[in-house]
Amino acid sequence: MSITLYSENMNVDGVASFSPSAGKPRRFHDALLHFHRNHAVHDTWAPKPVTIKDLKRVHSGAYVDGVFAGTINNGFETNDPRVPQACLWTVGSMVEAVKLAASNPQLPVCSPSSGFHHAGYDYGGGFCTFNGLLVAAQLYLDENPDHKVGIIDCDVHYGDGTDHILKHKPTLADRVVHRTSGKHFHEDADRFEFFHWLRESVNVVNDHGCNVVIYQAGADMHENDPLGGFLDDADMALRDRMVFDGVHGGVAWNLAGGYRPSSGSLLTDPVIRTHITTFAMSDAAFRTTRARRAKGSPA
Repeated sequence: MSITLYSENMNVDGVASFSPSAGKPRRFHDALLHFHRNHAVHDTWAPKPVTIKDLKRVHSGAYVDGVFAGTINNGFETNDPRVPQACLWTVGSMVEAVKLAASNPQLPVCSPSSGFHHAGYDYGGGFCTFNGLLVAAQLYLDENPDHKVGIIDCDVHYGDGTDHILKHKPTLADRVVHRTSGKHFHEDADRFEFFHWLRESVNVVNDHGCNVVIYQAGADMHENDPLGGFLDDADMALRDRMVFDGVHGGVAWNLAGGYRPSSGSLLTDPVIRTHITTFAMSDAAFRTTRARRAKGSPA
C-alpha cells in the first residue's frame, strides 16, 4: 500500500503564475483517486503543519518573518499571505513523509508538494518560498542525530537554494548527501550521461548509509516541457524506477517542477500524468524489488 500525505490546506487557489505548483497537490490527489480507486493500493493520511519556528531551523529568522509579514516577497514574487500559510502544510507533508519512509522503508511514501529547492537561507524565488527538503531533513536529524539523509533532486533545474542553505548550515551539511541533476544537465543534455549520473547518485547515497532519501521527481525533465527537459516518457519511467529500485533506505518522494500547459482535465494534464507514472513506478518497485530485499533475496 502506498501512502500520500495530503491536506486541502496545501493548496492556494487562483495564484497567477506560470507554475502550477500552488494548486498541484489537489490536482494530483484527485487524479490519484481517479486512477487508483482501489484503496488496497493507495491511502491518504493527513499531515500536520510545521511551525514558523521549524522553518527557522534552516532559514534566516528575518526572512521567514518578512515573508509572513508581507514585507518580503514569497517565491511567487508576491506578498499573498496565503502562500506562506500553505507552505506550513506543504513543508509539513514533506516532514511527515520523511519520518514515515525512514521508519517504514518497505512503504512507498509520497508528499504531493513542490516549490522547495530554489529557496535559500535568506531568500525565495523560482516558485519556491521555503526549502521543505531541508526542513524535513533537519527535523528528522534532530530526532535521529546519528542518521544521514540523502536528497536526489531530479528536477531539471539546479537545486541552488538547497546548496545555499547547506553552506550556511555546516552541521546539517555533514549529515545530508545532496545530489542535484540540474547542476549538470539541461535541455540539451545527453540522456546516457544523465543515467550514468543517476546510477552514481544512488550508489553515493547508499555508500553513505543514508537512512532515508528524499527524491524530487520533477516532471520538468520531460522533453516536451517548455522550461527545458530531455527525457521521453519511457526515460522518465526508467528514471523513477532506478531510484525506487536502487535506494537501500526509505524513500519519500515529491512532485517538484513541471510546466506543460493543461487543458483543464485531469485525464489529459501532461504534468499530472507524469506524476501519476512516478506513483505507479514507486508502487511497482516496492511490490517487487523491495519485497525481495526485505525477505533477504537478491534484488
